[in-house]
Amino acid sequence: MVGFAYGKAEGPVTRGGNAKVKLVHSGRWVEEEAESVELAFDELSPRSVSAEEALDGAGTFVGGVICMSRVGAGGTRVWEYGLVVGYRWEKNLKQGWLDVNVRGSVVSVVYSASCTQDIAVEVYALQPCYGRSTSLVMFEEVKQMHEHVYKLFNGVDGTAVRDTKVLLSDMGGRQIDESDILPLLDITSFEVVEVSIEHILDYVYYKEGEHFHPSDKKFGDTIFDIAGDHAGTDAGSGSRGTEVVLSDGLSDSGDDDNAPSATVRRPSVTTQSDTKRPVLGVRANICR
Repeated sequence: MVGFAYGKAEGPVTRGGNAKVKLVHSGRWVEEEAESVELAFDELSPRSVSAEEALDGAGTFVGGVICMSRVGAGGTRVWEYGLVVGYRWEKNLKQGWLDVNVRGSVVSVVYSASCTQDIAVEVYALQPCYGRSTSLVMFEEVKQMHEHVYKLFNGVDGTAVRDTKVLLSDMGGRQIDESDILPLLDITSFEVVEVSIEHILDYVYYKEGEHFHPSDKKFGDTIFDIAGDHAGTDAGSGSRGTEVVLSDGLSDSGDDDNAPSATVRRPSVTTQSDTKRPVLGVRANICR
C-alpha cells in the first residue's frame, strides 16, 4: 500500500507505548488484504476521526488519480479525470468531499463510491472515457474500459502496446496529444508536479515495464525525475522552478489549520541512475 489510509486501534497499549492499528477497508483500500501495524499511542489521538468518516473512505484518495463523474460545460454529467490533492469531511452531512486538480484547476466534488474509481497512472494519462456521458457509459462499463486499456498497455495476457491510437481504438475514436500536461502528486514532498502525458506513458512502459526504448532514452529514479543527460540546458541547473500554493493537502475532519499545503513544481533533475527508489509508507487516520 502507498498512500493514506484509515485504521482502527485495537487491544491494550504495549510497554513501549505502542498500539496495534488495523486497516479499515474503505475507499481505495476496500478490497485490500487485512493489514495491521504498531504505531505510537501518543500519535493516534490527534488523528482521531469518526467511524462514519473512516468507513466512507474519502481521505484514502488523497495523492491518487481518479475517474469521477461531474457536470460538464454543457450541463450534462460526464466522466472526468483528476488528481486528488485534498479532502474534507462534513460532520453534519456525514459526507466526504474531494479536492481534485483537473488540468491545473481545483474543484471540490462529493465523494461517492458508485461513481469514483481509483486508477493506475497510465490509465489516467490515456483517459479513455474522458467527456463521455454517464448515461451512455455506465460506471461498470467505465471500469471495464479502464481494465481493457490497462491490460493492453501492460501486456497482461498478450503483447504490451505503447501506441496510443491502438490503445484507444476501441474507445469511440478518442485521441490524445502526448505533449499535454497533467498534474501528479509527489507524496514524499506533497508537491504537485506537472508532467507530460508522453513522459508518464514512457516512464511506465519503458522504465517500469522494462521495455527497450528505440532511442535509448534514459529515465530518472522516479516518475518525477528527468535523467540529467537528457534534460537539456535548463534541466542541467537542477532548478525546480517557482513554487506556488495550489491547494490544501490532507484535511482531517474539516480541520484545515494544520493541513499541509500542496505546491506545484516541474520535475526535478537527477544524474544518478543507481540510486534506490524511495519506499512510501502509509499515514493513518484513526477511528474509534
